[in-house]
Amino acid sequence: MKKILLQSAFALLSIVSVNAQATSSTITLPEIKKLELSGNYEQALSSLTPFYNHSDHLKQLNARFVEAKIYRKQGKHQQAIDALGRLSEKFQLDIDNQFQLYKELGINYRRMGKLDEAETNYKQALNTAKAMNNSDLIGQSYSNLGTLYDSKNELAKAMQFQLKARDALKGSQLHGVVANNFYNLGDMAMRFNDLEQAEFFFTKALIADKKAGELSHIAGTALRLAQVTSKRKNYLQAVEKATEAIELLEQIPANVSLARAHQLISGAYLKLEKGEKAEEHAKLSMHYASQSDNQIQNFHAHVTMARAYLYLHKSELARPHYEWLTRFMDEEEENSYISQLYYNLKAKFDFQQGRHQEAYEALIQANTFFAQTIEKANSEQALTHKRTIDTVMQQQRLDDSEHHRKLTESQLRNAQLMQRMWLFVALTCLLLGILISYILYSKNKTARLKANLYQQNLKQKDQMLADISHELRTPLSVLKLHIEALEYNLLDDDTLAYSKINEKISQLNHLISDVYQLSQADNQAIVVNNQPYCTRTLADSYCYDIKRLVKSNGLHFNADISIPTDASVLIDKPKLDRVIDNLAKNACLYTDKPGQVRVKIRQNCEGLIIQLEDSSPGVSDNEKPRLFERLYRVESSRSRATGGSGLGLSLCKSLVESMSGDIELRDSRLGGLSVRVTLRQVTSELPAKKLSNSQVSA
Repeated sequence: MKKILLQSAFALLSIVSVNAQATSSTITLPEIKKLELSGNYEQALSSLTPFYNHSDHLKQLNARFVEAKIYRKQGKHQQAIDALGRLSEKFQLDIDNQFQLYKELGINYRRMGKLDEAETNYKQALNTAKAMNNSDLIGQSYSNLGTLYDSKNELAKAMQFQLKARDALKGSQLHGVVANNFYNLGDMAMRFNDLEQAEFFFTKALIADKKAGELSHIAGTALRLAQVTSKRKNYLQAVEKATEAIELLEQIPANVSLARAHQLISGAYLKLEKGEKAEEHAKLSMHYASQSDNQIQNFHAHVTMARAYLYLHKSELARPHYEWLTRFMDEEEENSYISQLYYNLKAKFDFQQGRHQEAYEALIQANTFFAQTIEKANSEQALTHKRTIDTVMQQQRLDDSEHHRKLTESQLRNAQLMQRMWLFVALTCLLLGILISYILYSKNKTARLKANLYQQNLKQKDQMLADISHELRTPLSVLKLHIEALEYNLLDDDTLAYSKINEKISQLNHLISDVYQLSQADNQAIVVNNQPYCTRTLADSYCYDIKRLVKSNGLHFNADISIPTDASVLIDKPKLDRVIDNLAKNACLYTDKPGQVRVKIRQNCEGLIIQLEDSSPGVSDNEKPRLFERLYRVESSRSRATGGSGLGLSLCKSLVESMSGDIELRDSRLGGLSVRVTLRQVTSELPAKKLSNSQVSA
């Protein structure tokens, strides 16, 4: 306490000294800015008064900017915005001051939680910086936008802008801006729980902050680094870093940060089993927290104090803090994290008081709130991942928007020129207005169409993910049942269980393979490796395989092949094998017994034609176009008893089209469905004779 009183006395002497200096006419704006950087905000504000009516308008403007920055650092964001709003009315701002205005407005709006207004001003600042071709200011703007998107929980977008800022700021001498960039990167690394990367970035930020010389930033970064170090369980090092932060924080009015710093040190000493040290810093945390109106920080200070006393088995000293926390919990809205801390403390307090049953119940409550916290974190993480996917999809659009902006500005200048040229020609002006209206209408219509298509694509992808999850659930459940049956020896015949497990694994493997192939098709990543093959040999091989499959399913098979004896074809055989296999399996799965499957293979001037058809049941005309949709099944075959996933025909279509072929569905003369595949990669001319015809039936 003596130390605190001495610090207060020195602070009062400093205020008197600087106020005396402020009344002097010799104080300059650079000296006032030093006061601001050192955290002496009230002294700096009082020193600015002579400059508000200075004859030099530039000094007036600079003084008002300093005033707005001080309001921001004091947390008086609306006052800062009001002060900044008057600048554009009173002064003619050059491009440098326009950048500063947009940047400061963006920072204040962001800290007030008005993120849309902040984004607008940050983007205006970025455009101004680009117009100035100033890489330092461009980097600063990117960093500010990154912080904004982090506030919006769009982490991938935030990381993208922070990395852009890092590239733009390479070699920059604006140490404060560089420090902010590294700090923001470290903060996002903490969000991803990558402590090693967070420590690296915060260390870089601290080095840059020290070069910039702003005490509030140096102290804030040092404290953040101490928090990372504590999370990594390096408690001694965390104490050292927090102590360094405290030495800086004591020079500026930062009671909340000082309370947090001593709270961190107290917790570290408890981990190091140094109870007296923990008690000492818990008391300091209580002292600084009591000087602020931040109730959450007061809550943490009481928790820290009570923990220290309970560790030292001073339960009666812990009682007032426990009772304060109980009153706080009665008045405060339920918060799972706060409740978890409270009930953990209550369990320890009740246990030391000999109330073991109450301690046990409190521990159960703490575990319940802990589970709620984990559940909430998982839910937020899932939402974050979805936003991240959306952001990655729009990365290319970021660069396109800048090009579109320049194009729009060029069109606007041309339109203004035309208006001046034809100002006195009423008819031309009318026609020009109609033309512009039509262009704007067309653009809006196109934009709406693009937005609708984008939403449809998102909806289809979400539906596909849900359907695939649904498809995976059944075989996984069966696998689990059989594995549990084997584990507890519930089956007389293990062979059957292993057979079922193998069957379900094959089904899962087939589904995953189909999804992978379709993903490659979506990304246009399918590589076609065409090779020449003898068509006759190819046809015989397919007929042999299909015949075996059809017979094994208790169906009748017949084949009709008409191919020139010396004909060959350029194809990617593994892909065509997959197509034929899928079509044959579909024919067997969806044909009633006793039924039949027919294969027809031709090679003529159209190309190589492979047609598979089956007997009833057929497919209605309304449902045929939808058979190529992913995971679509005809309603009558929707049962998984058939074993189909609904991806087969969609995959066949993608593979055939990758080989520059066509696939079409028709009604079969046999009463079922006919699938016709046409490949045009024929490598030899068709001779007029020597056609080999064969008919295979069963």
